[in-house]
Amino acid sequence: MLEYEKEKLIMAHKRKLKRSEVPVNLTWDLTDIFKTKADYDKVCQQTTATVKHFADFKDHLGDSPQNLLLATEKLVNVIDVNIDKTWAYAELLYASDMTNPVAQQVKGASEDLMATFYAGTAFYKIEISGIKSDKLKSYMTQEPKLLNYQFYFDRIRLNSAHQLTATEEKLLGTLNATLQSPNDIFDTLNDIDLNFGTLKDENGDEIELTMGNASQFIQSQNRDIRKKAVDMIAHAHISVSHTMAKLYNTHVHSQNTITALRGYHSARSQQLAQNNIPEALYDVLISKTHEHINTVYRYYDLRKKVLGVEQLHHYDLSVSLTGKDFLPTTYEEGKKLALEALQPLGEDYVNQVKEALNNRWIDVAENVGKSSGGFEIGIATVHPYILLNWTNKLYSTNILVHEMGHAIHSVRSNQTQPVQYSEAATFNAEIASTLNEILLQNYLIKKYQNDRDAQIYLRTKSIATFLGTFVTQVKFAEFEQLTYQTEQNGQALSLTVLNQMATQLEHQFNGEQIVDDFPDDSYAVHFASVPHFYYNFYVYQYATSYAVASAIANKILSGDKQVLDHYHRFLASGGVDYPVNLIKSAGVDMVSGEYLDSAFANFEDDVNTLERLFSTK
Repeated sequence: MLEYEKEKLIMAHKRKLKRSEVPVNLTWDLTDIFKTKADYDKVCQQTTATVKHFADFKDHLGDSPQNLLLATEKLVNVIDVNIDKTWAYAELLYASDMTNPVAQQVKGASEDLMATFYAGTAFYKIEISGIKSDKLKSYMTQEPKLLNYQFYFDRIRLNSAHQLTATEEKLLGTLNATLQSPNDIFDTLNDIDLNFGTLKDENGDEIELTMGNASQFIQSQNRDIRKKAVDMIAHAHISVSHTMAKLYNTHVHSQNTITALRGYHSARSQQLAQNNIPEALYDVLISKTHEHINTVYRYYDLRKKVLGVEQLHHYDLSVSLTGKDFLPTTYEEGKKLALEALQPLGEDYVNQVKEALNNRWIDVAENVGKSSGGFEIGIATVHPYILLNWTNKLYSTNILVHEMGHAIHSVRSNQTQPVQYSEAATFNAEIASTLNEILLQNYLIKKYQNDRDAQIYLRTKSIATFLGTFVTQVKFAEFEQLTYQTEQNGQALSLTVLNQMATQLEHQFNGEQIVDDFPDDSYAVHFASVPHFYYNFYVYQYATSYAVASAIANKILSGDKQVLDHYHRFLASGGVDYPVNLIKSAGVDMVSGEYLDSAFANFEDDVNTLERLFSTK
């Protein structure tokens, strides 16, 4: 009881806690990776030495099947494993408190090791790509253990025409930390240096505004409060707008430069080619969204009518239409809710969720210097970790089940697949997380089916999830495509140029329904402050994953045991095949684009239901 009450106090705190003030049970236990920093340092030193000796294989990979096997096993089972652990440890330690000097030192050491790794192993992919197909096939016949790496080799060789020389690849590896610096600088700026100020909540209490607690103000029934919160966040970003624009331009320019060096026709083609994903999927995603955009306009018209406002503003998009908050949720309550909602996935799945909840795999509370939002990092030889910034809102439970989807996907893949296939492609990763969100949503809709206010709240939330996870991500995907094309054509991405693109897209996706009342250049900052843009054509995958997850979830909830079995096999498949093939094996053909129409049909059903609920009392 004491811990429960302490938790309630922590989550309702009016200021960010120092890391030392957060109860241990609400923090993750990184000793599962390394018992001490000294252990981390030791592995870094050992890995550096191993990478140095790995150079002995240079120009000799193709000498014999035994040599190829020895080198591959050393790379996959020793070097890659150690890199995986050291990188994860550094990222997790740093994310929990970026102001911590020890965390900063560890992250710096990790970046140095990564640069050493890329530079010291760059020749491997080049030489694998250079082995003739007949010779490689013969080697696998002579040494059957090489068959365990057949798809591993296939992936490397998939884009062999775009490999650079060994010297060039080594140089790019050495520059890895430099090429990542725009992302690192952005994180520092966005998560540490930006100060949004304080504002009063509905009770008159002065509270520090952060990206972690912003949702509670943006969802306030008091319009002045949510307007002020949105304005404060916008102006904080505007104060560094030119810096953010410069960071993004630098990142795009570096990626386009690498694209040109490798001989791809675009940065998008380069990224999609890594997983053999047809570019047509990207284009169909955008075109299908524009085809159905009128339903989005319908929803905004309904929201305007229900709120009784003459004009709909951006700060009116998140407030509950019921006039009250639904199901405020402590962390303990959120855990219970997650376990109930995920029951359709079976007892084994739920037990694995319990293991994550009970063994400090999760960092729960917000604190000074902690990374905003939520994420999961999987470690092939340990277990996954989850970062949260809990706010006692249902939204936090949503993030919990989302990241737990990633975590159990990692667990299943690691249990089933060898190290070289244990990590699922990014393209597939968001399916497992989004499906969990959909299950939570459906569970709540069913549980409160006779409560009109609850139904309004939950249907509105379902729509918000679709708009945020699908429509907004498509908008971001189109923005990303436009910016890369513009920079590739020789035009720098100045703040003015970015703002023109962002404003045009806002008008296309919002229609005339939402008032354009932001200060000049704020749209540019809104777009340029999205951290996922530094992951290179990542955001579109949220939309495709949502649509795929929706199709699978619908069948699971209908009681389709075969689809459930297919889904469990999908979770266990890791990266054993190309993403689109694995999704097809789970029962969804992405080439046709029908899965997108199905997702929009679910969205339209939510809008229709809301219109009906508000037409009756």
